[in-house]
Amino acid sequence: MKFIFLFFLGLVSSFSFAQGVEITLLDSKSNKPIQQGLFFIIETDQSYKTNELGKIAVSENDLKNYQIRISASGYKSILQKITPTPSLVLFLDPIHLDLQEVTVSSGSSVSQNKNPFHIESRKISDLNQIPALNLGELIGRIPGVYSSALGNGISKPVVRGMQGMRVITMVNGLRLEGQQWGGDHGMGLSELGIGTAEIIKGPASLMFGADALGGVISLLDVPYAAVNSSEIQFQTNLNHNTKGATSRLLIKQSYSNWRWLLGGSYSNHADFQIPSGEFAKNSRFNSFALKGSISFKGKRSLHQWRMIMDHSITGIPGHTHDSLATPESFQIEEQGRRYSLPSQFFRNYLAHQTSNWYRKNMDAQILTGYTANRLIEYDEKFTVPSLSMLLQNFVLNSKFTVKKWENIKWISGTQAMFQLNRNATNASDTLIPNSNTIDFGVFSTLTWSKGFWVLQSGLRYDVRNIFGIDKIKYGDLDFQYSGINGSIGAVYSKKDIVFRSNFSTGYRAPHLTELLSDGYHHGALRYEIGNKELVSEKAIQLDITFEHNQEHGALTLNPFANLIDNYIFIQPIDSIVGGMPVFNYQQAERVLFLGGDIAYHFHPHFAHKLHWEVSASYIRPFTGNDSSVSLIPQPRLMNSIKYDFALGKKIRLKDLHLQSTLLGAQNQVAFNEDPSKAYHLFDLGALISFGAAEQLTLNLGLRNLFNARYIDHLSRLKNISMPSPGRSVYLSLNYQLNYKPKTKKHEN
Repeated sequence: MKFIFLFFLGLVSSFSFAQGVEITLLDSKSNKPIQQGLFFIIETDQSYKTNELGKIAVSENDLKNYQIRISASGYKSILQKITPTPSLVLFLDPIHLDLQEVTVSSGSSVSQNKNPFHIESRKISDLNQIPALNLGELIGRIPGVYSSALGNGISKPVVRGMQGMRVITMVNGLRLEGQQWGGDHGMGLSELGIGTAEIIKGPASLMFGADALGGVISLLDVPYAAVNSSEIQFQTNLNHNTKGATSRLLIKQSYSNWRWLLGGSYSNHADFQIPSGEFAKNSRFNSFALKGSISFKGKRSLHQWRMIMDHSITGIPGHTHDSLATPESFQIEEQGRRYSLPSQFFRNYLAHQTSNWYRKNMDAQILTGYTANRLIEYDEKFTVPSLSMLLQNFVLNSKFTVKKWENIKWISGTQAMFQLNRNATNASDTLIPNSNTIDFGVFSTLTWSKGFWVLQSGLRYDVRNIFGIDKIKYGDLDFQYSGINGSIGAVYSKKDIVFRSNFSTGYRAPHLTELLSDGYHHGALRYEIGNKELVSEKAIQLDITFEHNQEHGALTLNPFANLIDNYIFIQPIDSIVGGMPVFNYQQAERVLFLGGDIAYHFHPHFAHKLHWEVSASYIRPFTGNDSSVSLIPQPRLMNSIKYDFALGKKIRLKDLHLQSTLLGAQNQVAFNEDPSKAYHLFDLGALISFGAAEQLTLNLGLRNLFNARYIDHLSRLKNISMPSPGRSVYLSLNYQLNYKPKTKKHEN
């Protein structure tokens, strides 16, 4: 009986294996097979690569009712469902430009031209053609996005003139909370394992919670390795200006149902050198990061576990208690590497689990997560911290997608977040008190699509409670805020034209630092005083996008208007405490932000190896009085020219890359804020590959080619007249090894 049972079990297994689907991918014009074409099954997070015959073999169960994204270099990608047959032939159209990425930040995976609001989607590898020292600087190269930096080690994104608490950062769907209210507190993340950045500008999306008056930054990990294969990626970046290096290692392994990823990185940089040849005192930093994830595919489900740990030690340049200090005091002759006072010790931990269940008429998702941010600042003594804070965040999100109708999709969900903010008892200063915060939101969106049109409308309700505040110092003090938001948008997409418009409202409750700050903020070089009478900010935004996509060029126009009532800002009050200027939080009755972005990508027919990308961004606030809003980005014009040489065989010069960044003068400044001059930067780079398989590549070049002396308007070192880094030689070495593990042969 055992023999008979095993025989039939083997027969059934063999039969099941035989029910695979063989897919062949061909060029629609030449009918030649497409090698290294990628089949990505979105719901199961699986990917397959075609062989030299353009073929892959996929289980029938992995195709049923799932969305498949089919792509290859030089071809127009498609997103569709496939009806399984034993043998299937698919065709891709050759194309010079394919800018219609599949985005996930709209709530479901759709092509960019089907989104009712504009999403900027950029691969980190594309942004990193001229390597950056931190993730915030990389994201700041996207049109409409800037970077506010405190030296090289601390940088945070600015979206449409807003930053900090007005910009939400998501990491694989988990909300990142890392004391972003402070101008001297960076993102707390490295680019290790990050594959794509998706930017939603303004409060257009209801999916990510309140607070996003400026926008949402959604960071997504690189894909897992293709099914039944492994990848090893190693990268080392060297920077002459900081005498520093960053090294990263990423290992990926995928089986039929299981996938995992493990990576680590380490950075160490000394003080950066300014154009005069001197060095910015105490701008040194080092960081260490680990990342891991595991994914399991069930019969009709997907479960993922992710973890990130990021530690950094960063100097705080420009800080002093000396009332006679001059800007020259912070420009030194010798470059330092070992950390010294004042310094910021930053530890960030993220862990979350996501489960997705897919059914014929409905999908469901549950996300549970935990983040912890330990921030310690040392001012005068290593034994006694000036600030020591621990922010813990517990998250529980749910989302349900009803898809029983052909042209209608209904998405609803809830988001709950519980925060605990605690100060260490050994800290000399306390900027904000211990407290607990509960956020809860519920949202619902309805999307209708037919022909060339997609319409979407939605509502969201949020409530925030802040309690557990020190009663001895503040008395019986609790805060409660609530708000209702809505959005309505439409997109018309036909052939080479895409037109979308979105009207939305936003709401942001005051943060604890704006309400109850009372102490030295050494990193920001000021004494801050909160205002417990602040009320919630409310925004109304109109966003319009026009896209014209041609075979050899793509034009995008994206104007916007964002009107914010009860705008919260920080203002100097002409007072000094302990040698530091005093600032307090105030509220403007109404601020109107007007601006827009223009982008053009040109790939001419007469020069197929030439790529020219140009973008322009402009923002201007109107307050209705004599003063403006502080820290508004300068007008920016960016040009990038790349020429694909592909010269050589074993050693190949792949391309040359020239980047120009022109920032205009900023004279729209707030009270006691200094204007900024225009400046122009040039960067030059070259990419060289080794071997026929191009597993080893070398990226080298010059940043700030002409050693320009400039101070960006958003630089936190502007108040000590510290220029940004001068000319720097960079070198980036990348090695990637792909291989398939040995598997047992199946016999039919």
